[in-house]
Amino acid sequence: MKKKILLIGILLFTAKTFAQQQKLDINSTTISANYGYSDPSLFGISAEFSNNYMVIFRHYTTTILNVSATQMEYDNNLVKVKGNGFAVEIGRRFYRKSGRKSGVYIQWLLGYSNTNFDESTPLGNFHGTYSYWSAINNDLGYKIRVGKNLSIDPSIGYNWKWEVKGKGDIDNIYSDNFVFRCGVKVGYSF
Repeated sequence: MKKKILLIGILLFTAKTFAQQQKLDINSTTISANYGYSDPSLFGISAEFSNNYMVIFRHYTTTILNVSATQMEYDNNLVKVKGNGFAVEIGRRFYRKSGRKSGVYIQWLLGYSNTNFDESTPLGNFHGTYSYWSAINNDLGYKIRVGKNLSIDPSIGYNWKWEVKGKGDIDNIYSDNFVFRCGVKVGYSF
């Protein structure tokens, strides 16, 4: 009798686990204009691919790709200069309830950013490059559906940057490794 109960328990657990990891037949992509205030600040295009929704532990997951221009102010206590560059981030978004394309979510992103500085200052020409990798880059947000295809997506989060050694006049001791950020996306789903 104990073996039958144990076998039934194992079968139920296996069936439940399989049901939670099965792919859902929902195809949708959201393209958004994004802005993120941080160090560096980001503005660009974001794509959320939900044609690979999966239910994992009762959460809905999607794939996120962000391609952004960056802008950063660098201050080394002698001069303040502004630089421009790019950032690329890819990762996963986990919605709170399965079966939904909106609502509360957390997301994890893997990112790379490169910002170039080239500006004339009273102390001479300032030239350099600041870049970093990030694997601890998380956000908490709420995707709000406005009508059938439009969405507004505010978020807050943090980014722990693994800086690449600065080039030229850039010294990484004048930039923070751990930064907070907030942002908003306005998107269209199809």
